[in-house]
Amino acid sequence: MFDLGTTVKILAVAAAIGLDVLAVATGIGIAGVPWRARVRIGIAFSLAEISMQVIGVLLGSGLGKVAGEVAAYLGFAVLAVLGILMVRESFTERESKAFRTDTGAGLLVASLSISLDSLGVGFSMPSLHLPIVEMLVVVAFSTVVFTLAGLAFGARLGAHFEEGAERAAGVVLVVLAVLFAVQHIYGGH
Repeated sequence: MFDLGTTVKILAVAAAIGLDVLAVATGIGIAGVPWRARVRIGIAFSLAEISMQVIGVLLGSGLGKVAGEVAAYLGFAVLAVLGILMVRESFTERESKAFRTDTGAGLLVASLSISLDSLGVGFSMPSLHLPIVEMLVVVAFSTVVFTLAGLAFGARLGAHFEEGAERAAGVVLVVLAVLFAVQHIYGGH
């Protein structure tokens, strides 16, 4: 049975998660990401978001508030470290870079940086009275869409600023981490 209120709640949560993913994907996309890698990043980000939400639901609402806050700040810190690594590596030869989303470790770090706040979403799912399966399907799909859009937009920006694009991407990720943390501190989610 179709419930407009539930559908609106699901879309609102998916959009909030998606905008976070869009911002990070744009920052990563500035450095230039091949099309095949974009799909892999989209799927990895989607799996990370869904996994964290499932973990959040399974751990239950008792730990939700404390773990959600810790996860949010850990996610901001990981994002900032990711940006700092990108800036540092923009000064090294392309072949010797340690952080790249085309490596398993780099993709894992990027996925964790955008998904830790979804742990808090998972904790709150039971109290929002949302159907979990439908919620996860919508978030999985929207995360891939937001990731691909962000990477494409970032690639266009990177093409215009070819020289120093990776450095700019790193700076963008650090700035996003700070902005997300400030927003979180002052009550916006």
